[in-house]
Formats: sequence, C-alpha cells, structure tokens
Amino acid sequence: MQNKIERFKVLPNAYYKTHIFFCVLLIFDIFLLIFMIEQTSIYIKEAEGFFLDSRFCYHLANFGVACINFLFQDPLLNDYGLRLPFVFIHIINCVLIYNISLLVLRKANDALLCAVLFMMIPGVSIEALIVSNVGIITFIALLLIFYQIKYNKILYTPLVVIVFLDSGGAILCLALFFYALLHRKTRTLLFAIVCFGINMSIFSPIHGVPQSYFLDTIGFLSLLFSPALFIYYVAVLYFYTFHNKSSLLNLIPFIGFIFILLLSTRQQIKIESFLPPLSVGLPIFVQKILFDIRCRLPQFRWRYYVRVWIVLLFLLLGNLGLFGNKLTYLVTHERNYAYSFYEAKEIARELHKRKITYIEIPNQKLKLRLKFYGINATSQGIPPVYMLRESNNGSIKIMYFGTIVSQYQIVKNNFYGNMK
Repeated sequence: MQNKIERFKVLPNAYYKTHIFFCVLLIFDIFLLIFMIEQTSIYIKEAEGFFLDSRFCYHLANFGVACINFLFQDPLLNDYGLRLPFVFIHIINCVLIYNISLLVLRKANDALLCAVLFMMIPGVSIEALIVSNVGIITFIALLLIFYQIKYNKILYTPLVVIVFLDSGGAILCLALFFYALLHRKTRTLLFAIVCFGINMSIFSPIHGVPQSYFLDTIGFLSLLFSPALFIYYVAVLYFYTFHNKSSLLNLIPFIGFIFILLLSTRQQIKIESFLPPLSVGLPIFVQKILFDIRCRLPQFRWRYYVRVWIVLLFLLLGNLGLFGNKLTYLVTHERNYAYSFYEAKEIARELHKRKITYIEIPNQKLKLRLKFYGINATSQGIPPVYMLRESNNGSIKIMYFGTIVSQYQIVKNNFYGNMK
C-alpha cells in the first residue's frame, strides 16, 4: 500500500515536466502558424465564402475579422481575424490528442511523441490555417474518442451537431454504426443510421457520372500525411482493427479511409471534408511502433528505428514544403504551388501606402480578394480615378527571394482619360 502511495506521488512530478515540454512545443507550433498567417493572403474561395457563404465556418471567420477590426481598425490585419479562430480550434485539438494519448499509452513521453507527430502532419497544419469546417470536425471526433475512452460512453449531442455541419460527419456516423454493431448496442446503431441518412441527404456527397479518382485521392492523401506516414499509418490501422477490440479510436480513421477510397472509385470527392477523422488514430500508431521497438533486444531494434526516422524525415520535408514554400523561388522563377495564397495582401499594402482605397480592378477574383483588405470595400457612386492592371513594367512588384512573380501598374481610369 505504501509503495502505491509513493508511486502516486512521484508520477505527477514526471507528468508535470512533460506537460511543460508539451506546452513549449505547442507554443512553437502556434508561432509557425502565425508566421504563415502573416505570409499568406486570403484565397479566392475563402474570399467568396467570406462575403457570400452562410456556412458556420464563415460566420466564425466574419466574427474573428469583426473583433480584429474593433481592436485595431486596420484592414491589413484582417488575416489574423480570419484564421486565428481556427488556430484556436487547432490548439484544443492538440490538447485533446495529448490527453487521449495519455489514456491510451500511459507514459507521458509516449503521449508527447504522439502529440508532436500530430502537429507535424502537414494536413493538420493546413486545416489550422484555412477557413473550413475541417478543424471543427476534428475537434468533435477527438471529443467523442476522449469521452468514450475515459467514461466508456458515447456523446450524442456533438454527433447531432456535425450531421448538419458538413459532409465529413458521414464518417463519424458510419464509425459509430460499426462500433454499435460490434458491441451490440441497438439504440446507438439506430441513432447512427438515422444520422448518416440525414447527413447524406443534406450534403449529397455521392453525385455525378461514375469516374474513378482512386489514384488521385491516394496521391493527395499521401501528400497531406507525407508518403511514409501514410503507408505505415494505414498498415497499422488495418492490423489493429482486425486483431484488437474495436473502439472509436481505431474505427473512425479506419472507416474514414475505406469510405474515402471506395467513394473515390466513382467520383472526385471534397477531400478536405473527409480529412479530419483520419488523423485521430495516431495514438494507436505510436503504440504500435513503440511496441515493435521495446519488445525486441537492442541489437534487433535498428530496422524499426529506421522506419521511425524515415517517417520523421518525410514529415520534416512536408513541413518544409508548407512553411518554407517560398524557398522554391531560389531555384526557379515560376509561380509555385502556393501562389494562390499570396499576392493580394502585398498589393493591398502598396495601395494603402499610396492612399488609394478606391480603384477599378478588371480582374474580378483579385477584386474580391482586395475587398477583404479594405480596397473598394465601400462603393462611392462614381467611377474610380485609377485602374489596377497587370503589367510587365508595373510599379507594384510582388517579389520573393529576388524573383518577381507578378507586377501591377496603376493607371488613370479610361473614364477620366476620355473627359480630357
């Protein structure tokens, strides 16, 4: 009895140090995300959603922007209001995956490794930066898993919410269906069927003429997870699901992968809607790789260490491609894969420096993006004096690492030129 009491007293101290280290790593992750917010501009689909869409994520984005405008009254800071609500949700998700890992893996250092891997997944970082329901779905999935593991009960209210939120809720409903089927829970099974039917009828994820996008989907998933983690992770989920007692922790990502791959054999899918539940099974992955290492003698562990280092290497390369994507301009003068998230803020900043907030913009997509930064935010009822057009000799130059990727020129509007 005395030994148990002493062990209980020592354990919190060991956990305390790990908790502090987790907080430090989480703060570092937040700084990286804030760095990306400063570097990027609003994407055209985000701009269309911000001004025209009524989905919950855009209501959240509008609320964030309204708060920033109230505090700073600087439209060039609108990006922070747009994205910080989703960064905050990402923080909650990291805390949840860490706590789930503590329950599953028992050791604090193992849970810390799982949380770090979660933060390093490129798709998880992307979902923290874009305006979508992705982070919210991840939060609900993690909340369901945490509650089921800790209390062995199902939280039904969040499931009802997610049914009407996004098509990604279909995966959670399917996972709950198979969980209820395997554990012989009749009421839960009926509830999952009803929720799945409602979600499918609202969002209609199955549509169009059958056409296979299977290989495209696999390629996209491997980029979001990094190729090495994707292959290893799916293999571990498959092994665990067929050799262990099923829980929401493994059923949600496993059913998610099956659902996505089957659906992609007949149509192109919105992968961003179905991505969130896929990453929540990481504690199982970490448990498996650590067991493979620890159950063997030191001289036979090297091949398993190599696997882990390969996974970490690919994750680092994936994060370098995400957070350091502008480095491509050091070796090429072509616009890179992330260019759609740049340009608008830089142009708006130059126009504000010239005291120009009302200008004709023939490019309608750029016009909507610049409106987000206070350019043409209000109509003045008269033709603008100036016009912004793309030109090889423009005074506004968008330049990254010495490479000019686009140029714009401010000229007199034709209306005022004809008056002369």
